[in-house]
Formats: sequence, structure tokens, C-alpha cells
Amino acid sequence: MNKATLYILTGLPYSGKTTLTNELVKRFKFKTASVDDVMDERGLDSDAMTQEDWNYVYSEAYERLENNLKAGYSVVFDMGNLKRSERNNARKIAQKVGVDHKLIYINTPVDETRKRWTQNETTKNRGQLSDRGMQVALSQFQEPTSDENTILYNQGMDLDSWIKENIIV
Repeated sequence: MNKATLYILTGLPYSGKTTLTNELVKRFKFKTASVDDVMDERGLDSDAMTQEDWNYVYSEAYERLENNLKAGYSVVFDMGNLKRSERNNARKIAQKVGVDHKLIYINTPVDETRKRWTQNETTKNRGQLSDRGMQVALSQFQEPTSDENTILYNQGMDLDSWIKENIIV
């Protein structure tokens, strides 16, 4: 079996994190851990969630992440990871389990993410953040710093070349 790796995705809402996650899962059969998945399973709406709900969905997502890594799977952690502290929590789990981790920053400009958010109000291709939810995400996002050893990705890059350079299989 190949050595498991944790891929931590970060970026603004509608930046393309889930699109990249789906591509990596399709190509390499990686497992995923996602707060959005837990929320969907529980029928939770981010605007109506209590602190108890948030605590549950984060705990469940982190537990799924750890269990998949312990089982030897590479995992894509797609939950926004807006704050450095969230990215550090995922790193700590990888270190605890003894696997490598990589931070992938989906660097999509704010104007483009807002455009996609607006388009999604009509298309409903994915879950829709409320205006308040989008504002909170924009205000909380902490762009990765150089000491986080970030791998940069944006939709303008050739995906096949980017994968050959950056994904361990």
C-alpha cells in the first residue's frame, strides 16, 4: 500500500476546493473528510446552527479524517480551513497518526468567488451560503503564510501537470 498523505485544502467559498477534491477522489480513490458532508447528512443549515451543532460537525469531520488516515488511506480534507488554527488542527492529526500532510491553497480572487456565489443563487449547483455566511467566511479567511509550505493551485493551471508535480500516489 502507498504511504497515506493528508491533503488539507484551503481557500474562499466557491474557490474550487470541492471541484479539486472530486477530481482527486476520481483519479486516486482518496477518501474525504468534510464538514459540509456531515452537515448535509444531519440536514443542518449553517445559518441556523447552534454552537453545539458546530462542535458536533467539526468533531465528526476530524474523527473521520483521523480514522481514514489510521486505516492507511490518503485523505483530502475539504472544509474550508479558513483559519490557520483549523489547518493546524488537521496537521496535528496527521502528525499524531504519523502521515505526511500538504496544504493546498486554492487561490481564487475574491471577485471571482463572489461571481460564482451569485451565479450559484440561480444554478444551485452546490449548497448556497447566505449573504451573512459569505461575509463571515470572507472576514475569517487567513491566507496561508510562507511558513505553511503551501502548494498553490488555481483553475488557470493545467491540472494534469499540477497533479504530476504535487500529488503523491
